[in-house]
Amino acid sequence: MRGKMQIVLTCLILSICLSACKGKVQKAKVETIEGVTYIHNPATPFHPTRAVIFEEEFIYKEKDESGEIRLFKPGRLAVDAQGNTYIEDDSDMAIKVFDQAGKFLRAIGRKGAGPGEFTVIGDIIPLPDGKLLVTDFQARRTSFFGSEGQFLGSLQWKKNFLGTYLATESSCTLEEGVYTEKIRERWIKSIDFAGEELISFGKFSFPEFKMIRMGEGAVSMTVPWTPASIFAGDNSRQWLYHCPGDRYLIEVYDQQGKLFRKIDRPYQPVPVTDEDINELKSRFAQRPDSPAAKIYQQMEFPKVKMISNRMIVDSDGNLWVRTNEVKKEEGKEITGYDIFNPDGLYDARVWLDIMPSVFSGGKMYLTAEDETTGLSRVKRYRIVWKE
Repeated sequence: MRGKMQIVLTCLILSICLSACKGKVQKAKVETIEGVTYIHNPATPFHPTRAVIFEEEFIYKEKDESGEIRLFKPGRLAVDAQGNTYIEDDSDMAIKVFDQAGKFLRAIGRKGAGPGEFTVIGDIIPLPDGKLLVTDFQARRTSFFGSEGQFLGSLQWKKNFLGTYLATESSCTLEEGVYTEKIRERWIKSIDFAGEELISFGKFSFPEFKMIRMGEGAVSMTVPWTPASIFAGDNSRQWLYHCPGDRYLIEVYDQQGKLFRKIDRPYQPVPVTDEDINELKSRFAQRPDSPAAKIYQQMEFPKVKMISNRMIVDSDGNLWVRTNEVKKEEGKEITGYDIFNPDGLYDARVWLDIMPSVFSGGKMYLTAEDETTGLSRVKRYRIVWKE
């Protein structure tokens, strides 16, 4: 109707079977409102009994074939389309590159402030054209390297960037932060490799902070479990996922910054218990006069935990949402993950005792502490699904 906003453009109820458990068929309700598709999932996933097993397939060794140490203290990692693995090494602030068979190829960069050097390595993102994008939080710049590791150039940041979620051959989508004593804001924007803003996705929520004065300065800390925006990027589709944290809602943006989908499901928030708070405070029991201990003593904690603190997209375009639901099983602490397929449908719920770091080529990679040596090791896993 002219002169009036049409609130509901289309409303469809699709008979999508999400569970055949015990003869019951649950349906997702899908409706389109002002150009945004809403997918209201049921509480039970399509595959209610599906489980995933990560079978250890390969460990990246510290030494190469000649016995020379190549990996000292591995941290962040990334994998390109050819299966080459890029591993941040905190000891010498370089990126170590290994091929699909685990053979050491080269080191990229080193510790320093000069061209092609790093002070604090942030994001490591292989670009579709074979180049490598690396952010440096302390130097406030993005560096670019060729397919053979050669330094190509760098972009000095005009503003304060925190994380990169998407990247193409010519641009990247990242988080911009503004932090002062009175203002704490975060924006998601796309910029080109000259640093010019292309698209703004908008302003998003920031976690609550508690601040105390210490002499002439001040110390601030995040209030645990407070809701805040979290993001995940799907580079294959150039989609950005966002969860506000205070409710079970996942927003999906396209590469033009347009919100085109909202996903939800029934969910009971996890309460913050006295045990949670006491465990947190116990970490500083030996240092009662430390700024952190003083802040926690004065802090008012939320009643419930944020919905999720991490999302990640796998090789098939499925979104894994790490919830705050935790339980003990066979002596291990396991966490509930909700998995949504590329169409936004609630496909499965799995319980994991590890935190997936990178999915690529149908494999899962992570940096974890070796139970035998206590040292950090980079491992590759085969993904096995079971009903």
